[in-house]
Amino acid sequence: MLFLFSGAAASGKKTAARHLITRVANLAAHHENEVPATTGPTRMANMERWVDTALDLEAQGVDLLLLAASPLGELLASPRAPELAGIAACLLDCHDHERSRRIARREPDPNWTFGMDMLCWASWHRMHAVDPQWEQRVIRDASCEHYAWDRWCRWTRDDPRWRVEVVDTTTQSVTETVDTVAGWITRVRLHGTRLARAAAWWE
Repeated sequence: MLFLFSGAAASGKKTAARHLITRVANLAAHHENEVPATTGPTRMANMERWVDTALDLEAQGVDLLLLAASPLGELLASPRAPELAGIAACLLDCHDHERSRRIARREPDPNWTFGMDMLCWASWHRMHAVDPQWEQRVIRDASCEHYAWDRWCRWTRDDPRWRVEVVDTTTQSVTETVDTVAGWITRVRLHGTRLARAAAWWE
């Protein structure tokens, strides 16, 4: 199964993941920055590689926690996404002021310079998590048209398949965030996901 752990820079993904992999059994965590991904087309190409990795891990009884800037819509459009045993998405988010504070404490990253582009990307993520119809043009650029956008592009915000867990880390401690995300993973494993291969969610 692939757990998508998405969000704009400085949401807390890497920090939480370091703790999650020691706490949650049969879970491997990888960050998309292990393969540079700074544009939509590059993110999509990298997503295909991560889906391949998730499928390999599934054969070993291990789930993949993928830390990514990619939203759920990009994952669902990936060619091999229907082969995954299941997909679940969580958006880690924080207030813009807090994001600015966190980034100011980091070493500069030329791939993720802080400014309005980053804040707009974070805002877009928030809307996409709630409504699959929101500004699809942001990710559906011409160079990505060979992906299977039709699997989900007509879904509405009340479609039961469109479920993104949103975790606001603005005022949470690392422990609180890890507890929240670990609980989410446990619930998905126990109760399943609407984006399961057995449910043929893409039809």
